[in-house]
Amino acid sequence: MFGGLECAIAGETVENQPTIELAGIRLRPLRGDDAAAWHAYLSDPQVTELTSYPPMSLAEVESTLAHVTQAYSAGTSCKWAVAMQDDDQLVGTCGFNEWSRAHGWAELAYELARPYWGRGIISQAVAACLGWGFGTPSFNRVHAFVMIGNRRSERVLERAGFTHEGCLRSYRVCRGLSRDFSVFSILRSEWEASRRGRLTKV
Repeated sequence: MFGGLECAIAGETVENQPTIELAGIRLRPLRGDDAAAWHAYLSDPQVTELTSYPPMSLAEVESTLAHVTQAYSAGTSCKWAVAMQDDDQLVGTCGFNEWSRAHGWAELAYELARPYWGRGIISQAVAACLGWGFGTPSFNRVHAFVMIGNRRSERVLERAGFTHEGCLRSYRVCRGLSRDFSVFSILRSEWEASRRGRLTKV
């Protein structure tokens, strides 16, 4: 499933970002024509109210999309479009905002258009991203920062096997307000143990 696993990490061979087929959805590289769909759901206050996203114009989303594409080639991050398999339409993103080869960690982040909430889409995407990340020697830890109050996102991480490490007070200024964030993490050893347990049950 996770073809082309080698990370595009600076100093290593850069592989094409893989497309990962899942149940009803796929993770694929972001494209320029995704900007309108991305901007549309990032304009929904219910999607962004518990995230770090500022208000963004279409031009700013286009600039962010270009940056994400360049960052994969530079080996500093890897973000996928979450797209429906039937029409390949972007409905969310999931992946690693940044990673550190030197320290073996990556930061996971994701969001999803509101009409697609409650279908297990992001849980699938997170599991696939972890499989891709821990399929490379460079990753030992994946962490995620969740704004206090975003219980929906916390449940995604808990189901994926993440551990709640604590609260970072006044960690980020979001839309003019200083907000507290919880930090969650999963280590390679924990992910591998969880995966062995799932295989045993099957």
